[in-house]
Amino acid sequence: MKKTHFFLFALALMATALQAQQPGIITEGGHRFVKHTKTNGPLAKAGDAMMLNVITAIGDSILMNTRRDFGGPRELALPDKAELQGQPIPAIIEACYLLGKGDSATLYQTIDSTIRPQLPPALREAKEIRFEISVVDVITAESKAAAAAEAEAQFAKLEPTIKATVADFVAGKLNDKLMSTKSGLKMLVVEKGKGAPVKANESILTHYYGSLHDGTMFDNSFQRGEPLGFVAGTGQMIPGFDEGAQLLNHGGKAYLFLPYALAYGEEGSGPIPAKADLVFYIEVQ
Repeated sequence: MKKTHFFLFALALMATALQAQQPGIITEGGHRFVKHTKTNGPLAKAGDAMMLNVITAIGDSILMNTRRDFGGPRELALPDKAELQGQPIPAIIEACYLLGKGDSATLYQTIDSTIRPQLPPALREAKEIRFEISVVDVITAESKAAAAAEAEAQFAKLEPTIKATVADFVAGKLNDKLMSTKSGLKMLVVEKGKGAPVKANESILTHYYGSLHDGTMFDNSFQRGEPLGFVAGTGQMIPGFDEGAQLLNHGGKAYLFLPYALAYGEEGSGPIPAKADLVFYIEVQ
């Protein structure tokens, strides 16, 4: 028993010593920031975009995890401080100005009266939110502009083909080429994909183009230059999209023809009318 107590005490001393070696800093906004890496690379600057994996937590409760909830890193654009016009800089953005590619850090933000009401009741007495940040990539303003131009060019090339395929489907010209599932989903596979099959509970990235039957495009990821991340088979996506993605391999491309019951139902959503049958062209990364 005494030996166990001594061992635990020694571990506690070691942990305290390590914390003392990396006490972190207090940012201009008053947030405690601890950087865990020493890559010595260039720091991000205003106008850059950062690809981040972030875990947001209070104690042992994880509120958000980009890998779990979005299938991978998320892009965050860094504004010029002058653009904020005297407004407080968000804590996560302030931390990003202190990081570069390959860096990781922990940021602690005090929970104030503006944040507390937004938290689950069980966590409203907590004192701080913790952000575990890992920088996957830094996209400079110049490279971002080049990527945007490339994405726009890809979109311009794809859109006529997509619109023609939607028109052919509505006209009944694709009936002998379609695969149908028990749910009512119809699917035109362009490429099955040479990668591994998509599995339920797997985080995946998917480019998509969504259209109404009259050819109206309501959303797409190609122009943004960023695929959509989600966890397959967990209800994060509308049923037809989720089902269709799981029928492909990584690298697969297909058109998904969704009856409204597998899309946004009788109510619709935003630009999508009630009882609207939809078409998605998807590319699973």
